[in-house]
Amino acid sequence: MNKTIYLIAEIGVNHNGSLKLAKKAITLAKKNGANAVKFQTFKAEHLVSPNTPKTEYQKKNIPNQQTHFNMIKSLELDEKQHIKIINYCKTLKIDFISTPYGINDAKLLNKIGCKIFKTASADIVDLEMHEYLSKINQKIIISTGMSSIKEIAAC
Repeated sequence: MNKTIYLIAEIGVNHNGSLKLAKKAITLAKKNGANAVKFQTFKAEHLVSPNTPKTEYQKKNIPNQQTHFNMIKSLELDEKQHIKIINYCKTLKIDFISTPYGINDAKLLNKIGCKIFKTASADIVDLEMHEYLSKINQKIIISTGMSSIKEIAAC
């Protein structure tokens, strides 16, 4: 029996908001045999409150003047950056995957040509986003790691 492995390199937010660093990570993923790279798509204002306190590890590793919100904001990729990353992936012949953190993020990804979506297990309860994704005729990987059987059944 011939089985094919599909390797996804998790880039997430490890680009630190830098297009140059994102492209370097994509290049390394391709060089090391990945079939796809996965990013995260979000707007900080839809993900966290500006008043969210820092976690303990953030208090130790992030400058005092930078808030939790500002740290998350610095990890965003805007629409133009997403398009550049998708096009770079196409030139390297590596699939682009992203995790939207809400329906607006999913709509943006669909608009700019994302062909594979991967939802976060924490968002399994975002039925509006999952309903939208079910209608756009694209590949979807639904993570269930943090989910109960009841939550999975509802999705």
